[in-house]
Formats: sequence, C-alpha cells, structure tokens
Amino acid sequence: MDLRQLKYFVTIVEEGQITKAAKKLHMAQPPLSYQLKLIESELGCQLFDRNGRNMILTESGSILYKKAKSLLANFEETIFEVKEVGKGIKGLLSIGVDQTCQNYITDKIVSMNNEYPDLRFKLNEGDTFALTESLDRKEIDVAIIQHPIEDERFDSLILPAEQYVLVTPEKWQLDGPIEMKSLKDIPFLSFYRHRKCNTYKIIIDEFRRHGFTPNIICDCIDLAMIVTLIKEGLGVTILPRNSLDKLSTNGIKILEFVDCNIQSQATIIWPKNRYLSKNARNFISMFNNATTADMEKDIVTL
Repeated sequence: MDLRQLKYFVTIVEEGQITKAAKKLHMAQPPLSYQLKLIESELGCQLFDRNGRNMILTESGSILYKKAKSLLANFEETIFEVKEVGKGIKGLLSIGVDQTCQNYITDKIVSMNNEYPDLRFKLNEGDTFALTESLDRKEIDVAIIQHPIEDERFDSLILPAEQYVLVTPEKWQLDGPIEMKSLKDIPFLSFYRHRKCNTYKIIIDEFRRHGFTPNIICDCIDLAMIVTLIKEGLGVTILPRNSLDKLSTNGIKILEFVDCNIQSQATIIWPKNRYLSKNARNFISMFNNATTADMEKDIVTL
C-alpha cells in the first residue's frame, strides 16, 4: 500500500461514494474500485459496508481512516517544510483570534505585510474552545486567546496584562473609578460566547468575591454589537481595556475599578511537537520581542 492508495481511500470515505470520489480524483470509477479491492485484499479485511451506492466505514475502516489522515498530513507538512527552506517567506499564515484580542494583531499583520509582501493572511475569529480545536485540526497556524489555558497540546507565550474596565452608556453619567458592589442591580451584558469559557468564569468569580452575581440580561458573542447596545443604554459590561482601542467610543464611557482584582492576559498558542512554518515562527517572534521590550521598560522604570 502506498500514499496514493491512502489518498484514494480517504477521498472515498469523505465523499461517501465511489462515483463522487472518482470525480473528485479526476479518474474513472472502475480503476478506483479496483484500487480499493487491492487495499482490502492486502489488509485482509473489509473496510466498508456497502449500502447501495453509499459506503459506510467498518471498525477496521475507521481505524485506517484516522491513521491515513495523519500520515497524509505529516507527508504534506514534510514536503512543505523542505520546499519552504529554499523559497523564503511567502504563502499563507492562518491566525485564530479571540475578539477581545484583536488589538494585539493589527500592527503585527501590517508590519509583516510590509516586510513580506508575498505573504497572505487568513483570520479566524472564535473563542478558546473553537480556536484550540481549529489548531488541533490544522485549520490555523497560531491563535491568540485569553489566558488561562491548561492544555498540554500547545506551547504558549503569555502577553502583557491589561486591566478590565467597565463600559457604560455615556448618558448614564456614571463616574469612576467605580466599586464592584455598585454594579449589583445594574443590567449586565455578557459578551462571552458561552458560560463555560474561562474569561466568563473569571469575571463571574470576581462578582461573587464581592458577594453577588451580576444581573445578566443579554448574552452576545459580537463585540461591536455589545458596544452598540451599551450606547443605546441597555446595560454595562466588563472588557479588557485594549479590546476597545479600535472601536468608536462615542456614546460610551470607560471607567476604571477601585477594587477589581482581575486582569486580562492574552496568550498566543501553537501546537506542540508539530512543524511550525517560518511565517508562524516570525509572527510569534514579533510578540516575543515586544514582550521582552515591555519587560525591559518596566525594569528601567523601576
């Protein structure tokens, strides 16, 4: 069995029919059926249950599919890595980003574009769960998410911390700095995608530390929409300060806290024990250099 036959097998699985797989592979159906028979003959087992034209994996077929996907992906990575050495910096850099971390990447993308004009970028927005799964499936190269993350599949670089702030309608005329207890009965808008995400838990735990839970009247996964609702006077929210840097602040007021003891800390993550492209390595190094510079600045200030 060779890689070509594994590719045939994987395509049949993903298309669900020999006819569709042959069309995708740009070959006739009989030769593809023959290749499948050769594979089954070599392995001495049936890989599919035939249900009319549909092909349903057997237990043996499922095992082979999983292993074949991994082998083909590793082979493609090897070819790409070898070719990249001689090609320099070009191609596609896929970045996953939490909405509250978007401000971290804009200047980095502009800088990389200026230095490597042949490089293309693909940006995927999502929460921690979605982005870690995308990394695991090799759909993105790196991701920037909110800390903490405890996942042994990834290496990480923690970025400088940011304070959480209260975002409130300007027309409410609240003044800061503000105490957490003053939010007890105020309508609260939850930005986070679901109530199992780490950042949501951190914020709720901070409320509880002050003896209450917030009056959540709306869950919304879109940062711009949350800000618009606040401008209209629906309620308030808590966000990292720098997540608002690229948004219009007309109609909202940003207040610091007197007694909020949590910080936002973005983290850039990438898969362990897997080839990382030059593009991704250069992208990470830009954060590494910036983080080092910030630390040196703090030392000088002290």
